This record gives sequence, structure tokens and C-alpha cells, in this order.
Amino acid sequence: MAEKVAFSRDTCIDLSSKSLGANVLFATDEWFAVCENLLTQAPPTFDPDAFHEWGKVMDGWESRRRREPGHDWCVIKLPYTSKPMGLELDTAFFTGNYVPRISVQGANLEGVEGDGWIVGGRERVERGGGVIGTCMTPEDVELAGKQCEEIGEWHNLLSQTPLRSGVPETRLHLFDVECQKPITHVRVNYFPDGGLARIKLFGYVTRGSLEGVQGELSSVVYGGRGLGCSNQHYGVPSNLLRVHTGVDMGDGWETARQLNRPPIIKRDPETGLVDTPLHDWCVLRMGCVVGGVEKLVIDTKWFRGNYPESVQIDCVYAPKGLGDGEGVEWKPLLPRRRSGADQLFTYGRDDLALKEGQKITHLKLYIFPDGGVSRVRLFGTGQGKIEDDEDDT
Repeated sequence: MAEKVAFSRDTCIDLSSKSLGANVLFATDEWFAVCENLLTQAPPTFDPDAFHEWGKVMDGWESRRRREPGHDWCVIKLPYTSKPMGLELDTAFFTGNYVPRISVQGANLEGVEGDGWIVGGRERVERGGGVIGTCMTPEDVELAGKQCEEIGEWHNLLSQTPLRSGVPETRLHLFDVECQKPITHVRVNYFPDGGLARIKLFGYVTRGSLEGVQGELSSVVYGGRGLGCSNQHYGVPSNLLRVHTGVDMGDGWETARQLNRPPIIKRDPETGLVDTPLHDWCVLRMGCVVGGVEKLVIDTKWFRGNYPESVQIDCVYAPKGLGDGEGVEWKPLLPRRRSGADQLFTYGRDDLALKEGQKITHLKLYIFPDGGVSRVRLFGTGQGKIEDDEDDT
């Protein structure tokens, strides 16, 4: 059983994801499996017949059985300065070789240029498995440890904590994280050695006011968040704000089919749209106050047999956050429009119900009657910070 936690994996993003740009700067030992595996977005896999000359092939980060003083550890650079809210550790398939105890630390190294502050990088040996079968020398490990201590202040995100076996019943470990300061780097400490399949550090990107910044200000890289929805059977709203193009149908927001949809679908002769009040919705928080809106993009990539028949978007200016949602006056931004399979829909200023000087902090996407969308992108100019509203629903 996973622990009960206060943070929401549905509204936060995985800050340590390799697909977002996280990368490993240092690892003491990568004998059985490389450290980058920790950052893979896809679920862990296991092939019982997969071996290489250094041992069993595992999908995670696994070090040798330590026979010398010390413990194994690694340093991960996050793609953006971020506020961590929660941690997920997965020992999947590590049953007799999982790390028995672990701690996780964070540091803000915004003022440090480049990655050369930590000793020698990582030994790269082309053996079919990259750095599999390698380890740092004791001297380099000692030097790297001193460099970590000197480069900045490390705060505990998770104190030394025991982990459980990677069998299905006990593999997942969830923890709330209390960290008042934004961080840029994470240090994972094994006590003393072993394997872990995945680490996911959930939270938000922090970017200040973003005053005057132009671009896709709904994106998670600017602090955009998914706050809530009517249904998330196959995906969460925060997926809509990812910076990269959707990689498959699971990389978006998709709802279950409306069970009370009519037995025979009819079209409204006046609008040309399906005649139904049925819809699902989700609320998206922009990374900052957005003014000077240039365009809105809705992408249904990969949704070919399950795209919405039509979409509609409302907006609101709420720089102090939505609170409990009472008294929020949503205004139309994009009237209900026909959607389509695996397509990119771009709406310019003339297509949107914009008033002169209008500012936007949140969007509400409606899909009729149900279905899936890959991305929603709002382009404009940053005009101030949205106060922290992580409790919005």
C-alpha cells in the first residue's frame, strides 16, 4: 500500500522527468543499471532473461553490493528552478536487491554556471549499455562529496527512510515534501547500496513575475498547472500544458465516455454541432498573468477515434487565485467550435472573444460530449505574477 499524502500527483508535474530535461551529473556506481533510468517517464519493465556480462539487466539505478566504506549517491539537475511538493519512489522488480534505506536532498544552485563544478562528470564507456559496468574511483567520490558540500546548502526533502520490496503490493512509496525554497538540483542517497526503479519529484516550476516575457505562457516550463476537472479516466489536465508535442494517446487529457449519451446522435441544424448539453471540463492555471494574447492552440494529436466532437474555452482574470471557486465569473474566449481527429487547431486574435487590454490567468476547457485532447497552448505577453494558489480545485 502506498502512503497517504497531501500533495496531488494530478495537479503537480514530475520535475525530475528526463522528457522535461532533467539529467544526471554524477553517480558513484552504475554497475548493474544506469542512473538515467530513474528519470524515465515510462513505467519500469522487467525481462527475466536479460543479462549482460556485468550481471542482470535492470530498469532502474542499481549499484554493486558495497564492500568498501561509504554509501552510493547521485546528483540530478532539474530542468528548471522548481518548488517540490511530493516524492514518489518506486522499487518495482527490485525484490532481493532494492535499496534498504534512502534519503533525498535538494539545493538551489541558480548562480552556478555550467555542470563542471562536480568532479570529472561520469566515466563514459561504450559497452552497449553506456556506462553500465562502471563506477567512480574512491578518490573521485570523496572529491565530489566535498564539492557538493562547498557549492551550496542542501536541504532534506526526505530524511533517511526505509524502503520496501519491489513486489506489486509494496513497490510504491509516496511522501509529502516540505521545502520553502525553490531548488535546482537533487541528491539521492542510497544507504548503503542497491537498486531503485524510478524517482518522481512532483511540484511546480517557479519563474517569478515573467513581466514582459513573450511566448507560450500556459506551459509547465513557465509554471502552468492543471487544477481540476470533471473526469480524468485516462489522463490528467496538467498533461495539456507540457512543452513537447504529445508522444502518444496517453500523453494528454482524456475522459471516460459519457454513460448517458443519447442512443442516436443528432446534429443541431442551426449550429451544425452535435445537439447535446453533455460535456467534460478542466481548469488550467497559466504560468503568469497573460496579456496581449496572440493566439490559442488546441492539439488533438493521437486522438483519432476518441477526439471531442467540439471544444469551448472560457477564461478569467484572477491574479490572487481561484480560491474555492465561489464568485468566479468565467468569460467566453473561444466559442464552441468543431474539433477533429489528430489535428492542430490555431485560433488568432480575430477568432477569440478578446476585449482591449484583457488579461487572463486561468482557462476552462469544455469538451463535448467527452474525449481526449493532447495540448492547449496560450501565447501572449507576461504581465505579472499569479499568487500561489496550489490549493485551487
